[in-house]
Amino acid sequence: MTEQERIKQRNSDFVQTFAGPQGERVHAYLSVFCLKKGNTFVEGSPDKSAFNEGARAVMLEIDHWLEYDLSTLDEAGETDNTEPEERNQDE
Repeated sequence: MTEQERIKQRNSDFVQTFAGPQGERVHAYLSVFCLKKGNTFVEGSPDKSAFNEGARAVMLEIDHWLEYDLSTLDEAGETDNTEPEERNQDE
């Protein structure tokens, strides 16, 4: 599977997952739960702040794929969004 095909498949998977009334309700819940528009900073607690930022990053990634414009893919399949490197399970 090419990079372009993987991107199209991932976009389709996210759109299908969050489609319909159930998906929209889950998305709305996750937006609040993951502090998408909330304050992630916890005074005096850098660990809690970092945890909150991690939760928010998940929601931003979900939204990235839901809003992804497939027309921006060039013929080489390169994007401005880099995939995380796969980690060895033994690490």
